[in-house]
Amino acid sequence: MKIKEKVHINQRPVKGGGFSLHLDYRIGGKRIREFLKLYLVPAKTHADKIKNQETIRLATEIKNKRIRELDSGELNVSTPKKIKTVLAADYFEKKISSIKTENSRQNNQTMVNALKDFKRNATLAEINRDFFKAFVDYLLEKRSVNTARLYAVLLKARLHDAYIDGMIPQNPDLYGLTPKKLTKDVEFLDIDELRKLQEADAPEEVRNPFLFCCFTGLRFSDVKRLKWENIEKGIIILRMEKTDEIVRVPLSENARKFMPQEKKHKGFVFEIDPLNSLNRKLKNWAAEAGIKKNLHFHMSRHTFATLALKHGAELYTVSKLLGHKSVETTQIYAKVLDEGRRKAVDAIPEL
Repeated sequence: MKIKEKVHINQRPVKGGGFSLHLDYRIGGKRIREFLKLYLVPAKTHADKIKNQETIRLATEIKNKRIRELDSGELNVSTPKKIKTVLAADYFEKKISSIKTENSRQNNQTMVNALKDFKRNATLAEINRDFFKAFVDYLLEKRSVNTARLYAVLLKARLHDAYIDGMIPQNPDLYGLTPKKLTKDVEFLDIDELRKLQEADAPEEVRNPFLFCCFTGLRFSDVKRLKWENIEKGIIILRMEKTDEIVRVPLSENARKFMPQEKKHKGFVFEIDPLNSLNRKLKNWAAEAGIKKNLHFHMSRHTFATLALKHGAELYTVSKLLGHKSVETTQIYAKVLDEGRRKAVDAIPEL
């Protein structure tokens, strides 16, 4: 995720060519333009390029100094009176409405709901280190460690938005307060469990998209907006909503089994319930099939990755099919398989 910076280096053309450098930032909602008396010259020679690099370095040093001064309050930043009464939940919910991905919007909304449960009328101005710590402690009593961590990270991100928007004078010092993430085992379904699901009764709007994703690796956010026009000559070509990466996933015979025969739903391949409702139905389906795993929609993606690797696909290929920006992200599935192989080897009795 790209983080917006509070202080920007900007350029303005000057007579005779070149640019004048200045800083742009906000103090208490008021825009400040600070001219640095530093200039970039037209880069006609190697010496000009070296000079411009040095100028940019000096401007960056000043920019970083201003950021530190804003964070520490040394620039005598004060919160305008009209901002002091802004409720944190109200401001955060306005920011949430502009978030693109449905899953991220839902996570942010549940964070805000938890904040309301903790202190409904909390203002932006009162969220400091002590408030944040108390909120995290509250979350650890009510939620899992990883959920508490997620909400803490999201709250920090929304506070950064408030800082950028001039709604708070500085980011509070929250260093060391975010709970550490607990490593969880990646759960997936094996082929026998998929057969059990196929044989068990389930509504088509639950059964088909889930099993389709077990053989394509698409996320919920992507299969929900998958249109027939995204399928060309038996290949899904889709820009993933979460990462903005384009994936090309050939349709296997297994995947085709769970596609509708008729083109309905205004051009969409599937008509799918909201994620929370769908996950509840998935758990009922798993119980009907005699599967004791905590079935949720994202498990279909785990299932696709582990089955592909288990049956000989290369890690790089699976990474591209999943739309991962780095192979390192895909390696977690390889580690799961390695652990399974290790257990199989260790299960052999000693001589």
